[in-house]
Amino acid sequence: MSPLGAIARRFRTLTRRDTLWREMDEEMRQHVELEAGELEARGVPPAEARRRALAAFGGVERFREAGWDARGTRWLEDLGRDLGYAFRSLRRAPGFSLMAIACMALGIGVTTTIFAVVHGVLLRPLPFPDSDRLVAVYASHPERDMWEVNISRPEFLEWRERSRSFERLGMWTWSSLTFSGDGEAERVDAADVSPELFSLLGVRPVLGRGFLPAEETPGRDRVLLLSDALWQRRFGGSPDVVGKTVTVDSVPYEVVGVMPAGFAFPEEGLAWRPLAGDPTYDEHGNRFYAGAIGRLRPNVSFAQAKEEMAAISRAQQREHPEANRGWEAQLLPLRDDLVGQLRRPLLVMMGAVACVLLIACANVANLLLARGTARRRELAIRTAIGAGRGRVVRQLLTESVAIAAAGGLLGALLAWLGVRLAASVFPGGLPFFLQLEVDGVVLAFVILVSVASGVLFGSLPAFRASDFQPAPTLRESGSGAGEGRARHRARAALVVAEVALSLVLMTGAGLLIRSYQALDRVDLGFSVDGMLSARVSLPAAEYDDDARRVAFFEELLGRLERLPGVESVASAQGIPFSGWNVQASIVVEGRPPAAPGEDDDAHYQVVSPDFFRTLGARILRGRGFADSDRDPDAPVVVVNELFVRRFLPAGDPLGRRVQLAGDENWGTIVGVVSDWRHYRLPDPMGPAMYYVYAQYPTRTQTLVLRTRLDDPTPLVPALRAELRRLDPTVPPYEIATFEEVVARTTARPRLQGRALGVFAALALLLAAVGLYGVIAYTVGQRVREIALRVALGASRAEVVRGVVAQGARLALLGIGLGLAIALPASRALAALLYEVGATDPATFLGVPALLAGVSVLACAVPALAAARVNPQTALRDG
Repeated sequence: MSPLGAIARRFRTLTRRDTLWREMDEEMRQHVELEAGELEARGVPPAEARRRALAAFGGVERFREAGWDARGTRWLEDLGRDLGYAFRSLRRAPGFSLMAIACMALGIGVTTTIFAVVHGVLLRPLPFPDSDRLVAVYASHPERDMWEVNISRPEFLEWRERSRSFERLGMWTWSSLTFSGDGEAERVDAADVSPELFSLLGVRPVLGRGFLPAEETPGRDRVLLLSDALWQRRFGGSPDVVGKTVTVDSVPYEVVGVMPAGFAFPEEGLAWRPLAGDPTYDEHGNRFYAGAIGRLRPNVSFAQAKEEMAAISRAQQREHPEANRGWEAQLLPLRDDLVGQLRRPLLVMMGAVACVLLIACANVANLLLARGTARRRELAIRTAIGAGRGRVVRQLLTESVAIAAAGGLLGALLAWLGVRLAASVFPGGLPFFLQLEVDGVVLAFVILVSVASGVLFGSLPAFRASDFQPAPTLRESGSGAGEGRARHRARAALVVAEVALSLVLMTGAGLLIRSYQALDRVDLGFSVDGMLSARVSLPAAEYDDDARRVAFFEELLGRLERLPGVESVASAQGIPFSGWNVQASIVVEGRPPAAPGEDDDAHYQVVSPDFFRTLGARILRGRGFADSDRDPDAPVVVVNELFVRRFLPAGDPLGRRVQLAGDENWGTIVGVVSDWRHYRLPDPMGPAMYYVYAQYPTRTQTLVLRTRLDDPTPLVPALRAELRRLDPTVPPYEIATFEEVVARTTARPRLQGRALGVFAALALLLAAVGLYGVIAYTVGQRVREIALRVALGASRAEVVRGVVAQGARLALLGIGLGLAIALPASRALAALLYEVGATDPATFLGVPALLAGVSVLACAVPALAAARVNPQTALRDG
């Protein structure tokens, strides 16, 4: 019989029990009658013949039970009886049951929440066919410790032509587009992609078509793909949008398709154009484009692709020594490219919640040990009437698993709420390629963890509770007379383990919290109070010459400066922490040339004359920019202090000349400005140089408004109105206060510290409850002893000191063990810390002190109860 057939047969056996009993009775009756008939034929009287037939078969019940056992369902019946008895037993002890279930619900709930996030971020396949074959390709320069750098178009074209490891290779770069014409102008995040990119991802339009290879040619690239969200919001979800001409950046584009709902490449993009070549950027050394994505051939491994791309990179270094010296192709699995920075924090969180779960299990194990002592008489009776030790252990483990199962049900509900909360904390919303939910895998995890936890915390109490001789126990008066030394040691060991795990978790939380506090105390070098920012991009078709761009921004800044509450207005290509991290190789006049592969690099951008004053930076030497600085053939430059220390440590920097790679003009340094933090924390700022806008007018600038308002957001409508009056096709976007911009850069370390802090608080609470439970139970067992000591002259203070000392010894043992674990374990957090060492003395002194203080408080309550024992009453009752 097949396994499925056997399972079906056993199921029918359980559901048709009465019918099977009748069939077995009928079969037994027939056998007895046949045997009796044969005896009667040999002359035995009928009554005697029936008696002998029944005796020959040994009784009907024996054969009935044997036949039933042969059907293989006895274990299911036993399990049903065990579960029924377990639920009745737990119902008779509601206080114990509620406490144990609550502990397990907390432990399983937080563990499942973090597992659901780990599964959704690190384990669940990306929403692309065969996503494990997708690879991100960037540039890297190992000698200069530069990784995941943007690529150049010539590099990509050579990779695409020479590589045989990829089925296809596509390139993309960030963009943003202004939709105007029908309705109010709107700026949306977008991307420019090579025609093959979406098809290699396995994503196709639900309406219309994708891009054609010919459309990556300049002049034939005026076609557009829309996201479902933008199609629904701006075009009403009309299928007639395909083939429609829309105005984008003041240029007509034909909509050729609509992408599936939820798709938003690279993370928040809402529209896409073909990536056409641009002679301005098409040089090997100009790594302007973002990156490439490839799909490996079915028979090619990731390691083989890396080896082939390394060989291609070496060939490029030989063929283009100036632009490619030291540069290599860097391959990453696409998942690592998208969420790799979350791997370490999530694994740390997973370890933290595992500690919480273990502490919860230890707490419930302690409760069960105490309850086992109280149930010794009950278990002795069961043993005396025939239950073997294995049967008793099985029953007690069934009760433990029932507790864990009830905790798992509540934990699954907590996890559902926790996953919804986790999805809401992603800045800008959950990326389209991630899905956080309590699905079948997470529910299977709940079941597995519940059963494993039940066995884990139930095994020790079950074997301890069943390890006794029934006769002496039954001769004892009452339900039990104290607790054996071995059982007491087991409970004490569990409390020591709880305290140790709590210290490990609290230490990690303390390190992350101190790291976030260090980030929060960083001197930014500028003021954030009352500051508002917004980006503005001019359409190339309408603002194709420098004079129009300069006139637009000068007029706009003048209008905004006249708004009520505004103190000053300026603009820059990128404000601090905005992601404008552009660097270039530079040449400093009079400085020896850099060694090959070790170019001098500096951050650079274009700013308006009042930018430094509006930002709150100070001119330390020379001057800032003036309105008269307009000659593009004689550019002036302001550098920061770091630039001077790095490249001009000796002599006066004023009047020295610098040149950007690829720029034929030399810029003259006219001033030195104070340093400020520009890169997202905790990345340090480096050398920086600034050009004035009138000499290098760009189409995109970020407006900076310093106001007299505590909250500058009420100025946003006025900002929009002024832009609309100046040019209705130029809307502002990425509007944010400086406080919001700074908060985003510290959001992740702040969230990590708070989450681990919550888990540490749970661990501390559970450990304190566990310590309180052990001491309270010990006091209860020692009431007669304490009463005798008081009667013999011991003071109340001595009683309190004795009880507290007992708990303090356990706490100190746990703290010592926890420190031995936490010191090496904290190194796993080193990459997440800022200006805080993995063995930070303040944390490793403060956390044990806090834990010791809480432990003393947990012992104080039962100690005070012991001091209030009435000797006469206790000795009389005992």
